[in-house]
Amino acid sequence: MSFKVYISGSSSSAEEWKRALEAPETELRKLTDEQKEVARRFQITEEEYARGVLAFLYGERAQKERGEKLGNTIVRILEGLGAGYKLLAVVLEGVKLRWVLRIETPQGIKSISIPLEVADDVIDSGVIEMLEGLKQRVLTGIGSSAGSSRP
Repeated sequence: MSFKVYISGSSSSAEEWKRALEAPETELRKLTDEQKEVARRFQITEEEYARGVLAFLYGERAQKERGEKLGNTIVRILEGLGAGYKLLAVVLEGVKLRWVLRIETPQGIKSISIPLEVADDVIDSGVIEMLEGLKQRVLTGIGSSAGSSRP
């Protein structure tokens, strides 16, 4: 993989919470002194807090995998444009409900915002219409001189 995936503002799904709640104690991370203090302030056990940390890690890992899938799709789109186009990073901005692509182009580095729902449609379905919509967003984001007339 020639690009990096960064996760910011990640959350955990109900499935990841369930998995963390059912995980054996051996999978729980040792809490830092700060984490122990937070657990104490919120009047929850250290184990409960540790399970929350584990759920967060599961969620972050799942989002990273989704970012890799999205990135691999973008790499294939860029390969069709010829030399000079390279995906550098895929960044999840969870609070803003978007992925940001950092793409090196002959004109410099471009940042392209992809709404989560668009990325989810592409990642989860792979339907040609969804892929074509993503491709058009990327081509528009890097500029019309990038060969937007190519199939």
